[in-house]
Amino acid sequence: MVEKKSLSWYNFILVAVIIISVGLIVFQNIDSITGHATTGSTESSVTITQYLSIDMSGNLTGGISFGSQGGLSTTVNASENHNGTSDSTLYFINVSSDSNTNVDFCTKASGDLSTAGADIITLANETYSNSTSSNSTSPIFGDKVVFTNAYVKTGQNITKGTPNYYRFWLYLPPATPTGTYNNTVYFEAVNTLSSCS
Repeated sequence: MVEKKSLSWYNFILVAVIIISVGLIVFQNIDSITGHATTGSTESSVTITQYLSIDMSGNLTGGISFGSQGGLSTTVNASENHNGTSDSTLYFINVSSDSNTNVDFCTKASGDLSTAGADIITLANETYSNSTSSNSTSPIFGDKVVFTNAYVKTGQNITKGTPNYYRFWLYLPPATPTGTYNNTVYFEAVNTLSSCS
């Protein structure tokens, strides 16, 4: 009988050693069993085929001013229409030389010119003309176009390093109430043959 007790005690110790050993093996390999953490990577890429950049002249960035007028019914030039060398305009947008594509220019106005008191000069009275050259006659008054509140093409297929010149005019209708009238004029450049936004 003594031998039986010793054998069962021996079996208990053997089973305990086996359980502990299996436990240690499981804990040692727990990461590989559960897939604890994995990592992976892939490459992303893009190819830029066209890049365009424009630069507005300081005079254009500064705003299109028609000055102070005496209320006569007349068409007035914007202040910088003829202030450049050889009577050229100082309003222009340049296609930057680091562009790699020709551009079309688009322009629009926010709406009628209006005062804080809600008097208006309708948008149909504000006009512009544009050209890739500028002198005393170009851009020419006879080619003037009425602003709209949707983008329309102005200069087209303008090459890099080339400016697109603008002149602006405003017709003051008879009996226009006194006040300061404002709107906003927008310009955008798009790849040649693309639509204005």
